[in-house]
Amino acid sequence: MHRSLIFPMALAATAALLTGTAESAHAGASGSDGPGGTVNVGAGSGGAQGGAPGSPGGGGGGSGQGTNPWTCIYTDLVLNNEGGVAPGGPTPGAWYSVTCNDRLTGAQTTQTEWVPDQSTPSSPAVDPRSVALQAERSLALPAPASHFNPTAMSVVNLPTWLWIDAGIWHPYSVTASVGSVSATAVANPIVVTWSMGDGGQTTCPGPGAPYNLSQPSSGQSTQCEYSYLRSSAGQLSPDGNPDDGAFAVSATVSWAVSWSAQGAAGGGELPMLFTSSRSTVRVEQVQSINSNFSAAPAAAPPDEGPTS
Repeated sequence: MHRSLIFPMALAATAALLTGTAESAHAGASGSDGPGGTVNVGAGSGGAQGGAPGSPGGGGGGSGQGTNPWTCIYTDLVLNNEGGVAPGGPTPGAWYSVTCNDRLTGAQTTQTEWVPDQSTPSSPAVDPRSVALQAERSLALPAPASHFNPTAMSVVNLPTWLWIDAGIWHPYSVTASVGSVSATAVANPIVVTWSMGDGGQTTCPGPGAPYNLSQPSSGQSTQCEYSYLRSSAGQLSPDGNPDDGAFAVSATVSWAVSWSAQGAAGGGELPMLFTSSRSTVRVEQVQSINSNFSAAPAAAPPDEGPTS
């Protein structure tokens, strides 16, 4: 015969963060607008756990479930109990099949646990990488603001300077916690990829250098520029005039993300993140007239000799 007991788990019973289970726990970040933040994953506000499931008449106790959406059902495995106590000591207790359900997402996990008599059911083990992935999802990374020179319009075969605001070019981090396990995800900007709208791309190793109109061009340089080979005439334009067409340009920042853990072993790389923005660039074909030449002198009339 099986005995099933239902317990609202109060703090660390976050089955979505167990090894090999779905990562569906809800997280809310605080301070995520800045370079760092902290998020608590699956941490309830309290609420009593039930009586010991291995004791006679033990049942679900406590009226409050806190904010934790997980509810666990402990089923007494009678046949397992006939095999003796758990490895590691003769502590009185019983074997239980523990099935935890998230009433918000429907996620579920099941495992077998030895629960000592007159004790609180143990919490599932926490996978620190899953906590780190939750921290990564809470990162609030800024989109790049694009800048160009020339500003009004670019010219065919003339290098166009490209840059984004350098103020976003620094690490951003968020720490997530489940019980005693914390994991920190840190995102670092690596490159900016510019898609120029004419089929061309260029990749810049940093935010780029702003063009300074107060300095001569001979005294400035950049590692982030692009030369258009054709005009943007015929592209989409805000006024419908094909002569006012502009190329659709996107700037995408690639972020490398690493993680480290506290309260558990682990660390390494996480999937890369990307932020982008869109803008337009009008490109003109400029015709030039070569005026640096001199006209050939007119030919003198032939000498017809004296006339009578």
